[in-house]
Amino acid sequence: FSGEEFAWADSAYAVNSHTIPVHKKPASLQPENIAFDRAVANLRVRSEHCMGALKGRFQCFRGLRVNINSKRQHIAACRWITVGIILHNLVVEVEGVRRGAHFAPIHTRQEEEEDRGPPDEPLLAEDVGDGDAKRRKLVEELLAFQQL
Repeated sequence: FSGEEFAWADSAYAVNSHTIPVHKKPASLQPENIAFDRAVANLRVRSEHCMGALKGRFQCFRGLRVNINSKRQHIAACRWITVGIILHNLVVEVEGVRRGAHFAPIHTRQEEEEDRGPPDEPLLAEDVGDGDAKRRKLVEELLAFQQL
């Protein structure tokens, strides 16, 4: 990640400068946080469906089993994934959206958990404060947008 980039996450993840999860109780019961968490959940569902469609169509994406120990290997893995996304989008364009949607339910939640492998090491605690401020700002921006 660079600059203000971050990833949306569910409540199992810790908030930090790179990961913005939905709120845990009791914060998840506050009205402004309910609206925010619902918006994040909708984004995550779309993202999960997209990943399911890619993994259903291209078996090579089920647990991309490559070693990434250098910048060169990281770039190669990113290119591999990019090519799969481009091919998927071409096939959807030719065959239609319905055909692409067919692959989304093929990749189950259990298979997704297996694909993830062992969890990443947690980020340092100093990143957490920055993430809380970023999440508060995002909640405020969502509420301001909804009032327009």
